[in-house]
Amino acid sequence: MSVLATASGVPFAVLPALVFTPAVGALIVAILPRRRPELLKLVAVATSAVVGAMAVWLLTAFDTGHGADLQFVSRRDWIPDLGIQWLLAVDGISLFLVVLTGVLFPIALLAVDPGHDDRAYYAWLLLLEAGVMGVFMALDLVIFFLCFEVVLVPMYFLIGRWGHGNRAYAATKFFLYTMAGSAFMLVGILALAFLHADATGGDLTFDLVALAEAQSLETTTARWVFLSFALAFAVKVPIFPLHTWLPDAHTEAPTAGSVILAGVLLKLGTYGFLRFGLYLFPEASHYFAPVFLTLGVVGIVYGAVVATMQRDLKRLVAYSSVAHLGFIVLGTFSLNTEGLEGSLLQMVNHGVSTGALFLLVGMIYERCHTRQGRRTGWPPEAGTDLGCRIHRRHALLDRPARPLTASSASS
Repeated sequence: MSVLATASGVPFAVLPALVFTPAVGALIVAILPRRRPELLKLVAVATSAVVGAMAVWLLTAFDTGHGADLQFVSRRDWIPDLGIQWLLAVDGISLFLVVLTGVLFPIALLAVDPGHDDRAYYAWLLLLEAGVMGVFMALDLVIFFLCFEVVLVPMYFLIGRWGHGNRAYAATKFFLYTMAGSAFMLVGILALAFLHADATGGDLTFDLVALAEAQSLETTTARWVFLSFALAFAVKVPIFPLHTWLPDAHTEAPTAGSVILAGVLLKLGTYGFLRFGLYLFPEASHYFAPVFLTLGVVGIVYGAVVATMQRDLKRLVAYSSVAHLGFIVLGTFSLNTEGLEGSLLQMVNHGVSTGALFLLVGMIYERCHTRQGRRTGWPPEAGTDLGCRIHRRHALLDRPARPLTASSASS
């Protein structure tokens, strides 16, 4: 992975703008009058739409002839004494996930009203978008870790304050699982940076490219550090048997929270394996590949079987996600070009189709006030209006990889 300088053709620092625009939007929403829900929603949707437009522009401006190179690089020293820098870039791996994020957030904001405390709701969603964008573009391990953790806080409050039923339990479980995995990754990041500096006799650095090119760790050490990263990513995916937080989080989350959780947040783990696991630790990835391939197959079978037993529509989609994410894990740890490309394509496919399904479940819940299977008229009676029928048909056709759908292209 080399750096391709494209700044001369960019009229503004687009990558920092993708991170800071929703963050500033969250601040603006937080200081607007609480009694103006229409204004709050307008500002939130407009802010997210601007981010989405920038993401789509990024797609059109991306040099596809150099898809493996880093483009639109933004580099600024932050804490030079510790080797920490503000380093953002995109390549063929991160580009489509940035676009997916830019498209899903305004849809989620526009489609669903919170019902209460609109100001905090929209502010948390915009802050969540800023964190997700940072994760997909950060090439400094400290910045990546900070953004990886930033997304945890808004999601915790979205589930805990605007969720359903046993929302406090689901939010706490989500928080504890993710924090536990991230603690191991923090230890791994620090170990990698300090061991690299000790082995090379150079300065401390958290630059992903510099660390990957050096490959300065001994084989056994690299395997242990890889496991510290892998645990955090496995929880976030989630990979069986670390998946138990996901059905609870989806079931109790508000509709927008479920859309973003399934469409974007779960991709932080699969992206982490692609960007950091395989790139920083190629030997360790090859060594542990059979373990992850086995867990991926188990997750596929387990998720599919358990999904067929669910009466709650949200839990059905959640367990089906466990199965679909197992395919992404299989593609990633196949360690060949076809598998890696397929896993990336399936990330986007899953984000679109599962996000659509959770929007559909939310629409059904608003009309029927229940998510319990046949009591909703699911299927084929659910959704009497044309828009609901079209939305349902598109989302359901995409799941089993029917011809001319996105899932078909990746199968």
